[in-house]
Amino acid sequence: AEGGLAGLLEYSCDLFDPETAERICERFVRVLTAAAAEPDLRIGRIEVLDADERRQGLEGWSSAPRAVEALTAAELFAARVAAAPDAPALLFEGGELSAAELDARVTKLARYLVGMGVGPESFVALALPRSVELVVAVLAVWKAGGAYLPVDPAYPAERISYMLDDARPQLVLTRSDVADRVPDGRPATVLDDPAVIAAVEAQSAAEIVSPARLSNPAYVIYTSGSTGRPKGVVVSHAGVAGMLATQLERAPVGPGSRVLQFASPSFDVAFWDLAMGLFTGAALVVAPAEKLVPGEELAQVLTGFGVTHALLPPVVLAAMEPSDELLPGGFLMAAGEALPGEVVGRWSPGRTLLNVYGPTESTVAATVSGSGLSGSATP
Repeated sequence: AEGGLAGLLEYSCDLFDPETAERICERFVRVLTAAAAEPDLRIGRIEVLDADERRQGLEGWSSAPRAVEALTAAELFAARVAAAPDAPALLFEGGELSAAELDARVTKLARYLVGMGVGPESFVALALPRSVELVVAVLAVWKAGGAYLPVDPAYPAERISYMLDDARPQLVLTRSDVADRVPDGRPATVLDDPAVIAAVEAQSAAEIVSPARLSNPAYVIYTSGSTGRPKGVVVSHAGVAGMLATQLERAPVGPGSRVLQFASPSFDVAFWDLAMGLFTGAALVVAPAEKLVPGEELAQVLTGFGVTHALLPPVVLAAMEPSDELLPGGFLMAAGEALPGEVVGRWSPGRTLLNVYGPTESTVAATVSGSGLSGSATP
């Protein structure tokens, strides 16, 4: 066109509806118009959205701010123990631990860790599988004031070595059956070694107050990284209480609830499970990895422990058939990848299905669907 540009918009109907394609085109034209009007304008100053779109993003899609008491992870667990010390806190094959029993084990290990120099700003690597020992170790590191680095023993040796070399943790805690996964030459504390057991048991179970502050690290998670090499993301205690408030609002959980710890400890979603199970008055259900295989094994764990809350990847849900016995009236959360509409259609009846998304930096979740999903539309 004279004095301007003319163009034709082509788009894939499999990926975009007409309205979305038109909005993208309008934004592109808006950018070109602004650049032509002010050639020296920095790209970051160009308004891509119009006033209505900006208002929708900032106000229409945002929850109203809510006041959340700022507490560290250690303080949240201590409050739960004080509120109901005799209530079950940890369920596992062959037994359970009350909140007070779990706290006593945590305190003794925390005192042992303090004696080893663990405190605020120090990292402790946990080369442990899903287990009671892992839960105790995480809570003990927090009570000592430190931050934990989860190291899945099933990871390739090269990745484990890289994570430990990069993070340089003060201590590595492991168990005898997976101790060979810790690289040679790196000292590790084997929690089920008789000498270590005796040293931990010799500690007092009298309560200690964690010296950690909101600004201190709570954990570090290694993600894939944009370069292909794992990247350590340090997450502070500052966002933990806000995440917990979201859990309580979107998937009400409390005494009587049973929360499955499904994710590998090296994924931040495992922290979501742990917080939901241990900071709310509910009980955390811990099962070994071989019992969490999609299908009959996982179904037996869900029904056998009476799980009411579970966060599972869509690929796991796609591989299983829903039934009335699986989380009846409970809360099923999907995260880790796109949630297909077909999965929503199969799993939403009989339970509340929520879609959860967020980068590790956002303390697990940045968005959680406001109400239960239904139908077969892709959320």
